[in-house]
Amino acid sequence: MSTRLNRAIRGELHRLVALKILNFEELQKIAPRYPVTAWNLTSLVRWFTILGAVCFGAGLLILVPQVVKLQNAVDVGLALATAGFVAGGLWLERRRGLAKTGAALQLLGSFSLQGLIVALAIRFSTGSDNWPALVGVCAGATALLAYALGSRLVLIHALVNAYTAFGGETGYMSGWGAYWMKMDYPTRFLAAGLVALGMGWVHARYVPGVRQGFSRVYAHFGLLVLNLALWFFSLFGFYDGPSYSWSEHDASRLVFTALWLALSLAALFGGSKYGFRMARGYGLTFLIINIYTFYFQFIVANSGALWFIHMLLVGGSMVGLGVWLERRFSSRREAKAEPQVAG
Repeated sequence: MSTRLNRAIRGELHRLVALKILNFEELQKIAPRYPVTAWNLTSLVRWFTILGAVCFGAGLLILVPQVVKLQNAVDVGLALATAGFVAGGLWLERRRGLAKTGAALQLLGSFSLQGLIVALAIRFSTGSDNWPALVGVCAGATALLAYALGSRLVLIHALVNAYTAFGGETGYMSGWGAYWMKMDYPTRFLAAGLVALGMGWVHARYVPGVRQGFSRVYAHFGLLVLNLALWFFSLFGFYDGPSYSWSEHDASRLVFTALWLALSLAALFGGSKYGFRMARGYGLTFLIINIYTFYFQFIVANSGALWFIHMLLVGGSMVGLGVWLERRFSSRREAKAEPQVAG
């Protein structure tokens, strides 16, 4: 959404306050959603707190197995940390108005909860080494926490766990054989991506309140997983067996390249038409990746003697693409910097 439009929206919000349709507290909650400056300090605060929470949580998960011999002290400490981080995050968000820092603390609570589950699993382990199932349990627990708190950051943590468990379970069941993935495997992630997009649509359409924002999280994961699955298919084709020959699957790889192209174009044009910047970004990014992937595997691979021509074409196209993108972004910045004329 452009800065000019955001300014117009903010002006309308102030007019609604003047007409006493909105109060000042409601204005303070709504207005930050429509930034009017090119550099938003709250974004910097948000990313500092998120990165800090992720680093702290990762360190916590690494530390747990090292000190798990302390058993009761570790379990009690992680349980108290979970409760403390969640309660502290809610207090900062609701009582102090520090939504970004509060969300980061809630994410720390989610990491602490996962650390507690891992510690208990290590203590009561049966020796199965079924870590994907353990990650799946963590995914369920953190998803429940995300919905209880209405936290998008915790939901992202839950979805990362869910997709890790989803991907790892097949490897565990097959004994981590050399061909456990085969190449029918990404079809499962195609299905998972479609399910995630469906969840995003359901939340955007039918879920009220703060959890409606979960739709963007599901949409991100759905588009990312769909594009990555089709990328793998475009590289390797579809096969289900221990033998593989690159040349035997040219037609399969070409079909999936076309399907991937169709998805990218649909996301690009659909996102542009309906103002869905996230879909447009995914469409443009993976369209560029698709074009270069196609060029290298279908053209460069069959004409290696012309390597110098390929270097010129690839290098020149990258420079041209960089110039085009820079001009496009520069024109947007100039449009944002134009002074608004009072009507």
